[in-house]
Amino acid sequence: MSTTYTIPKFMSSLGALAKDNRVSNKEFNAKKTAKAQRVKAIRRERKMADDMDKELTKLEKIAAKEADKQAKVAAKEAKVAAKVAAKEAKEQTKVDAKEAKEQAKVDAKEAKEQAKVDAKEAKEQAKEAKEQAKEAKEQAKVEAKEQAKVEAKAAKIEAKESEKAAKKAAKKLVKEGQQMERTDIIRTICENLGYGSNSAPVSA
Repeated sequence: MSTTYTIPKFMSSLGALAKDNRVSNKEFNAKKTAKAQRVKAIRRERKMADDMDKELTKLEKIAAKEADKQAKVAAKEAKVAAKVAAKEAKEQTKVDAKEAKEQAKVDAKEAKEQAKVDAKEAKEQAKEAKEQAKEAKEQAKVEAKEQAKVEAKAAKIEAKESEKAAKKAAKKLVKEGQQMERTDIIRTICENLGYGSNSAPVSA
């Protein structure tokens, strides 16, 4: 007994669709070739990228090496410059110290000269003061002498006036004829002269 197979309808449709979209050998080979070329291009690009990466790494190493070398050179130059600057500063310090020493000598000399001038002026002033004191002393001496003369003259005049007053009083008492004891006469004369009644009697 034989068996009959029936193809489903969708399978028939798929077969028709596959037949319609069937790729020819020429087109297939073209796609295959294009794919192979794309693969080669990708490999070539990757190789170029790898080569560029290697070159960049190499350049970076060279740059780093050069930078390190330049840094060493700069450090060396800085060290030399620092030595030169220190040497110049040392020399300048010596120059400044020398100038300061010379200036100190000049200042000391000027101070000494000024001290001499001041001492001379002080000596002159002291001399003038001494002369003035001497003149003042002489003037005081003259004034005292004149004053003594004036006082002596006044005392002499006063004594003369007192003597005249005493004689006048004595004459008056004698003239009036009063008979008094010698002591009373003396007391009266003293009272007239302003000496008071308690004055000591004057002997003849």
